Amino acid sequence: MEFKNLSIGYSHVPLVHLPDISIEKGEIIGIVGPNGSGKSTLLRTLTCSLPIVDGDVSLHTKDGRDVSLKEIDRETAAKNIAALFTDRIKGNGLRCSDIVAAGRYPYTGFFGKLSGSDIQLIQDSMNITDTTDLADKSFDSLSDGQKQRVLLARAICQEPEILILDEPTAFLDIRYQYQLKDIITSLKNQGITIVMSIHELEIASECSDRLITINEEHRAEINAPSSLNYEAFIRKLFGIR
Repeated sequence: MEFKNLSIGYSHVPLVHLPDISIEKGEIIGIVGPNGSGKSTLLRTLTCSLPIVDGDVSLHTKDGRDVSLKEIDRETAAKNIAALFTDRIKGNGLRCSDIVAAGRYPYTGFFGKLSGSDIQLIQDSMNITDTTDLADKSFDSLSDGQKQRVLLARAICQEPEILILDEPTAFLDIRYQYQLKDIITSLKNQGITIVMSIHELEIASECSDRLITINEEHRAEINAPSSLNYEAFIRKLFGIR
């Protein structure tokens, strides 16, 4: 994925201008900054939920093409980009395994028939996120933390080239926050590129190859993860007086 003179925002009004960056296969990009700075706006732009205000983002797809997010079709986007946001969705009575199975729908054709390999991927994704014991439970009956892990399993099940995570540690207790670090590292080793916004600076520092930092004035920079170890940098980034 490559940003070229990218500006993001709402209703054609720019909020943040991003520095040009080429994100490599298997790279982890952390996005850090205060609430309201534009982190989620960037992620929703990368998932085609918001239109690009100016500039462009190009994506190298599974089939070897370079396409612009301005021109990408829905099917191509679904096969290459998976996302986990903090929005609280309703399961409408579906079991957790059905929620995870939704990650296979870009590949199953019009009738949505799951093959044996699809079913295996569903099981593998639930194993990775420690949600196998929740498979037959109603999604709506789960705690917020359990729902977060099931939705992560759905995103993994999609077999994306790029995984977009918006505050993936939201609702997770300490145990699963640390487990998430292991999951992210495992996905990176499989060649999956991860772009994630995150408040936990320790996890951001340890997992990220590079950081996009956005301050309260909506100014974005590329920084090394080691910068999060400096008090002066954190004070400036978060506007701590």
